[in-house]
Amino acid sequence: MNKKELLQFRNKAKSKKPLFQRQDSNIFKQFKGEWRKPKGIHSKLRRGFKGHGGIPSIGYSGPNAVKGLTRKGLLAVVVYNINDLKNLDDKNAVIISHSVGMKKRIQIINEIKNKKLHVLGVKDIDNYLSKAAENINSRKKESESKKESKKRKVEEAEKSKEKSKELKPEDKNELKK
Repeated sequence: MNKKELLQFRNKAKSKKPLFQRQDSNIFKQFKGEWRKPKGIHSKLRRGFKGHGGIPSIGYSGPNAVKGLTRKGLLAVVVYNINDLKNLDDKNAVIISHSVGMKKRIQIINEIKNKKLHVLGVKDIDNYLSKAAENINSRKKESESKKESKKRKVEEAEKSKEKSKELKPEDKNELKK
């Protein structure tokens, strides 16, 4: 079988794979999380009775030839900076690390756009870039306005200090009374 057929087989098998839920997750709220193997001696799920759900096993795994590939058959590669894109070709899908900041993320996405690579986690590259640029501009405006308001407060505080210095000590005594 070639890769395309194996991918179709894996995707079809994944669609039939059950959701592996922890035993009694329908009863107890705290059991809604990850799978845990049932270990009770009377457990119907552990003993494999019908109607009690499935247990993860090797039979649900996909073919080894397509392990680690995306649904489209691309190899996913995590990228941390622009240098990581040098050796990639059209058989790779790019995942941008969550630790990459917005400015470098924009640079990486522009480079990806030039190389015509596939990006996981970004549906429309142009739309993403425009939103990111808007986000950066709004943050800049916000930080500038904060700086301006700080300057105004400092100036007002200095003016109030100057006014208090202008008052004579006799006037201050009168104000206290």
